[in-house]
Amino acid sequence: MNTNVSWGMGLAALVVIGSLRALADDLPLRKITVDTTVTVGALRPLSGIQAAAGVDGTALYKAARIDLVRIDDMQGPGDTDAIFPDMSADADNARSYNFAPTDRLVASIKSAGAEPLFRIGRSRGADSSPPADLDKYAQIARHVVLHYNQGWDRGFRYAIRYWEIWNEPDSKLFWTGSPEEYYALYDKMARAIQSADASALVGGPAMSKPLIAGAYREKFLDFVRFNRLPLDFFSWHFFAVDSNDPYTFATVARELRRIFDARGLGSTRNVLDEWNADPAERDMSKAARAAFAASSLIYMLGGPIDAQTYHRADAELLGNKGTPDEVGHALSAFGALKSTPVLIRTAGGDESGFAVAAGRSRDSRLIQVLISNYQIAAKYLQPRDNWDTSLPERRTLQYQDNGGYDATINLPASGKYRVKRYRINDSSNFALVDQSTQTGPSIHLQAALPPPGIELIVITAN
Repeated sequence: MNTNVSWGMGLAALVVIGSLRALADDLPLRKITVDTTVTVGALRPLSGIQAAAGVDGTALYKAARIDLVRIDDMQGPGDTDAIFPDMSADADNARSYNFAPTDRLVASIKSAGAEPLFRIGRSRGADSSPPADLDKYAQIARHVVLHYNQGWDRGFRYAIRYWEIWNEPDSKLFWTGSPEEYYALYDKMARAIQSADASALVGGPAMSKPLIAGAYREKFLDFVRFNRLPLDFFSWHFFAVDSNDPYTFATVARELRRIFDARGLGSTRNVLDEWNADPAERDMSKAARAAFAASSLIYMLGGPIDAQTYHRADAELLGNKGTPDEVGHALSAFGALKSTPVLIRTAGGDESGFAVAAGRSRDSRLIQVLISNYQIAAKYLQPRDNWDTSLPERRTLQYQDNGGYDATINLPASGKYRVKRYRINDSSNFALVDQSTQTGPSIHLQAALPPPGIELIVITAN
């Protein structure tokens, strides 16, 4: 693992304040057990983010070990109108295309070790009406794929997998056409993309309200099946509006998975490529947003979500003043789990915000435990009238024993282990707060970690 967790802040600049152990009778602690000898699965690639227009996210992509970057839906180099600026031009003529800015964007994503999720369509603020000539628009899409995957027009062989058709057609911000017009667009675009690269994964519709049945869910799925069109992934967006509940994403994903499977679309991937807390929320601190993100990601590991991209890589998240904010570091803490991809059994976490994930390296010399303690605000812990059927019902929860943790970690073997604990809360931004040497085959750690708080525990065999 890269221990330079603060992106330029060396360990000498970190304040090591010694052990923050808490006595059980001082604070209600959560009993946690981690058993490194019991494997429960393998870590899936699930470190994604949506790029922001005009912001270079390379530093964050590398530090957070981002594996998937959705090219943004704001006007910028990824927009089809930017790539093909004159719709009256010849779609087969390479001179009609302006690939240079998009080439730089895609190259920056690839250089960070991530892959793009390439959305073909128009962005917020652009013309939201259906393309006038669907056949020509499909030809443009075909040449974009040829450029990036087959080398057309001095292009590349990036083998970009994910190709998404349009963005939020169920929202008037991006699509003022009818559902049937979107189906026609999808039909032609999907065929064109796969004619350029048969291995491409084609998907959509990047639905903004995935809990609303009808035109862009069931009817769209039925259209795809009836016409034998590829739907390698179904993409959707969700913000925890009026709840800020981190378990919501897994709940929605299960509902969608049920719908896919019932229609014989068991191989269609479930892709959440825009998500966050309530964008209108003003009472959450940066630490609370960080814990919300980390708990959500841990729950997604156990839910039927095949890929996700967090909304989004804005300047503060990236660290426009040299140090990323708490949310940026939360993504890095989650990304650190890639160094320990063998998931191991944990007990003591819950589905209410106190989330725990742990893994070990393949040689068992490195163990990591990620604990995220998030608590939903009291104003959201009561039922509300179903004023918006696009939102799930709120949950009624009672929090207890979440003032910190009392962890027993069963290690692979006896011996000495170096233990480091990195913390994110209202006073620490991924700071090293404790380091010690412990003796196995099991160790005991106890610390106060009231919500909102995140700890990454790194245990290395000496």
